[in-house]
Amino acid sequence: MTSRGRRRLPLNALRTFEVAARLQSFKDAAEELGVSATTVSNQIRMLERDWSLQLFVRKTRQVVLTEAGQSLSRVVQQDRK
Repeated sequence: MTSRGRRRLPLNALRTFEVAARLQSFKDAAEELGVSATTVSNQIRMLERDWSLQLFVRKTRQVVLTEAGQSLSRVVQQDRK
């Protein structure tokens, strides 16, 4: 926490989320970011835990954005433009 009692925005995790959401793959996101798929998964789980919401539905060899994930994806995609 910061000195004012608020947490900093997790920019690395948001960047990871943006790539994973765009590619719909933790593995492909990891390749693009130059990290492991485990790192991508852990960063997404951190966002989900900190914000108490699920961003992806994890399936075998596939991830699908939830409604909350789709909303966040639209916001971070706008920021990129």
